[in-house]
Amino acid sequence: MDERRRTKILGIWFIVGVGMLLGQIVLGGITRLTGSGLSITEWQALLGVLPPLNEQEWLIAFDKYKQFGQYKLLNTGMSLHEFKWIFFWEWFHRLWARITALAAIIPLLYFIYKKIVNKQDIIKILIVIALGGVAGVAGWIMVKSGLKQHTVLVNPVNLMSHIFVAAIIVAYVLRVALEYLYPKERARYNESQRRLFTLLVILVLVQICLGALVAGSKAALVCTTFPLMNGHIYPQDLNFAAVETVEYSTKMLFQFIHRMVAYGIFLYVIFLFFHTRNTLAQFQFHRTRWLLLGMVIVQLLLGIFTLIYSQGHVPVGLGVLHQLGGFLLLIFSVEGHYFIKYRAINTASIR
Repeated sequence: MDERRRTKILGIWFIVGVGMLLGQIVLGGITRLTGSGLSITEWQALLGVLPPLNEQEWLIAFDKYKQFGQYKLLNTGMSLHEFKWIFFWEWFHRLWARITALAAIIPLLYFIYKKIVNKQDIIKILIVIALGGVAGVAGWIMVKSGLKQHTVLVNPVNLMSHIFVAAIIVAYVLRVALEYLYPKERARYNESQRRLFTLLVILVLVQICLGALVAGSKAALVCTTFPLMNGHIYPQDLNFAAVETVEYSTKMLFQFIHRMVAYGIFLYVIFLFFHTRNTLAQFQFHRTRWLLLGMVIVQLLLGIFTLIYSQGHVPVGLGVLHQLGGFLLLIFSVEGHYFIKYRAINTASIR
């Protein structure tokens, strides 16, 4: 098979993988914001593919859920019909993860049989599968942290770990896809500006983690005013000395840091947009510049609207879009990092 065609097939396969991963991110956001994540209290890799198929099986699953704090402290009196609704989202979230895994493994076996992949390709794919396994383990640890008698939420740090691994997978799969679709040998290295985009990727990863801490601790609900926090730039009522105010103060601090990093990324993207406007680079880079600028504006607005409309609970639609927006910002940052590295080769300045 022609090498260009071979790499194009693999690149498209990886791009499809990015799309499926984004679908998993969306389902994860819906699962979290609908309070569905603790509805399935055990992990069954094979048997868990099918939901309860009759009334007796549904009652058994519901009884297992009733044993834990989320039902006892938050959802006492929930009907079986209501339980089926939250069960569906957690089940579908897990099902989509299984489908995504199969979308990696089955084509890999076919490509090996047809000798479309070489040793280096197989290593890259196995890294993706291994990272997927880590994400699955991190997800179950996260769920287990919420299956206790005296808590109704998962541990925020465990949620952050789960989402961080997901972000690493998305970034890695996209990077490999770009290498297949836009081979390095067709362009030339641009070291100085690459560092600027390296910093952007790191900042976005940090912000995704901070967002997970805010989401996992419900920190958005302690202050829903904008642009000030209860009338101040910096929250004035923090008190870590008293036990009764530690939780509130921690949430306020999480939200404050998340806001500040958001402002920083917004300004940094605007700086990059103008700083690289005359950069001699491939068309794809300058397209990505505009996508980055548009996405950071949309993401900032989504964050603001999600915050001010979080009255008692975070709106599911806005919350999911905001989470997805963070990952799209990561995607465009990784693309910018890749395309800025290599200048177009058909210019006199490069000869």
